[in-house]
Amino acid sequence: MTNIIFAEDIFDVEKIIQKNFNLKESIIFTLDIKAHIALKEKNIFHEFAESYVSKDDRIKIFNVSIKFRDWYKQHPELNQFLLKGINILEVFDLNELQQLLLQRLFKLLIIKRILEKYEPEKIIASTSLKSIVECIPLSKKTILEFFLKPSNNSSFFDKYQINYKIGFFNISFKIKRSTLSKIKKWYEKIATIQNLWFNDYKSSNNILFLEFDPTKYEELFKQLKKFGVNVVLLNKRKSAVWNSKSISIVKNNNCKLINESKLLKNTHEEILINLHSFESKFKKFWNHTDFFNETFIFEQCLFWNVIKDPLIQVYDNRLEEFIQLIILSDKILQSFNFKSIISLFTNGETENTILGLNNNQISHVLLEHGYANFVPNMSRFDIFHMYDKFNDKIAVWGEIQKNYLINSKKIIETKILSVGSPRHDVFFNNKQYVKTKNKKQVLIIPSPIVNYSGLTDTGTFLNYEKLIKKIMLILNQLDVEIIVKLHPTQDDSVKFIKDIFKQIDKNIQIFHTTPILGHLKTADAVIHIEPHGVGLSTAILESLILEIPTLNVVIKNEIFEFDCIKEKAILSLSDSDNLEKPISDLLNDTNVRNELIKNSKKHISKYMINPGVASESFARKLSS
Repeated sequence: MTNIIFAEDIFDVEKIIQKNFNLKESIIFTLDIKAHIALKEKNIFHEFAESYVSKDDRIKIFNVSIKFRDWYKQHPELNQFLLKGINILEVFDLNELQQLLLQRLFKLLIIKRILEKYEPEKIIASTSLKSIVECIPLSKKTILEFFLKPSNNSSFFDKYQINYKIGFFNISFKIKRSTLSKIKKWYEKIATIQNLWFNDYKSSNNILFLEFDPTKYEELFKQLKKFGVNVVLLNKRKSAVWNSKSISIVKNNNCKLINESKLLKNTHEEILINLHSFESKFKKFWNHTDFFNETFIFEQCLFWNVIKDPLIQVYDNRLEEFIQLIILSDKILQSFNFKSIISLFTNGETENTILGLNNNQISHVLLEHGYANFVPNMSRFDIFHMYDKFNDKIAVWGEIQKNYLINSKKIIETKILSVGSPRHDVFFNNKQYVKTKNKKQVLIIPSPIVNYSGLTDTGTFLNYEKLIKKIMLILNQLDVEIIVKLHPTQDDSVKFIKDIFKQIDKNIQIFHTTPILGHLKTADAVIHIEPHGVGLSTAILESLILEIPTLNVVIKNEIFEFDCIKEKAILSLSDSDNLEKPISDLLNDTNVRNELIKNSKKHISKYMINPGVASESFARKLSS
């Protein structure tokens, strides 16, 4: 028998050292890349806790996290949370909820597998792991010791990363969700001095767009204007007029914004009454321990105490926001006439509320937002494209997506609109850019290491670092210009990736939130890094549209046979493969480059219909 110590992060490592635990009779297990790095720097032996869960375990965790998204639906008193016909429990972003569940279930199963193997005499961990350890069946002889740690139950979107560039200076900081919302309202009041508020209570030729960025859909809005359609924008997450370009697009195409302040002007008392009422109901609801213990069971572990604090905190922190959103959405649907509603997602809080209140009365179209290409052995991950939660029309980019929906998801053909990708019209119309550089340019596009699938662990981070160093060594020997385009997400892994590149070359050009098109137009080749391998980045498709030879390197041994791989439209290799010759060929071998360009053209013609005119096609369908 031995002692086991769990280290989640740097805080835990420092505490373990401070408290002088007997490390000679203990095994330290790290649950995080930062804990591993901290222990490695101090030359303290440890193991990766994640290595104790199998591939089947990871799939099980993912499937269970999806199942528990509907955790509340069996509660006998659900109707007490109805407001305007929608249940307030259903407003919370489903993908955010799934991430919260997956993160904690992952730690639970990791710790459970380790304790099953070692049956330790003593378990040492921080108080943040206390609920997990205590829900696992243990020997009565096992001693538990927890050191105090400040709690952090904030959800992923409780804070937002803000990035600004002023001259040569990059400014980056995090801001609270509530503060950002106040700033957004203040900013929109200034930006909409130019008469951008929607106030047409009579017209019926209006279409409501949910959470659209005008800078990505300029051509679609332009075409809708030609057809006499009024574009109305509801953006709760990111303002529709977030920069000068978006303001110009909105103004030039006669788009209008929902005036939240005006619609909510006389609702302050209604909001307060509902807030006090629901606060009281939630207080009683969270005390229904029997229901929660019977609901949250995983591998004989009652894990309600594991998920309780972060889940309660979400509803406590956002309750007033959810009430406002429901009342606002109801006012929008009751005050104005919309011929249809268009969204890119169905699981966000804005979409959950509008869809729930609409209840299929107004036609709703889900416009595909990314490169969706699934194969049978990983189709479980199509959950993030929200096909399972949507029963109205879906607008797809082409035949491959359409056939998948018909054959695999059993969606009837009449509900599928084949329109192409409106946001990529500008890509098709920019293909003839003339390159004038002396050196060849390689654009590296590293995907963030987001654990939405349950497949990411410390090993993923370490292999990612090795792969970047491997690629950079090869490219530096080839004497090419290197540009890095990071994913615009606010995930912490983006900083990890950026820091690796900067350690190798402090002068390397790295871009985060800039549009990818400008970078693709000057690239001679694209190298994409994929940490999971279970999906395809839309950046790959965009490089193929611009006929740029592309290499996709996957950090795992298994490479799925996506259509673009079967059709040899891209080179696809594992991080363990020899990359020197493939990268050299990608840049310098005319035959290889021409073959990839030829195959990419074929793939694009199969995957995307209406190239360059998808906006017109979609606008025509919407206006009819």
